[in-house]
Amino acid sequence: MNFLAEELSFKLSCGSRNCYQLDLSYKVIDFTFCQLLAFRKKVLQHASYESLEAIINGDNFILLFAADNKHVLFLDVPQLIELRELLLSVFK
Repeated sequence: MNFLAEELSFKLSCGSRNCYQLDLSYKVIDFTFCQLLAFRKKVLQHASYESLEAIINGDNFILLFAADNKHVLFLDVPQLIELRELLLSVFK
């Protein structure tokens, strides 16, 4: 079962019952369902209007830890919004 929005470059796929893979085109991250929910929560918090405004006024990038801090992602604002859209489309 694959989840992807056509205009996005990030892809999320489901391998087995509790295994999800996020393909960022330069890195593939394996998630359990619980890790994916926690990651979605982080992304949605950082992609809120107030957080985006603070990011743009600051360094214009964000570091996110994923999959129990095994991976660190360096994302700029367009990438963060794209990741938010992908995660929102998966959990509809």
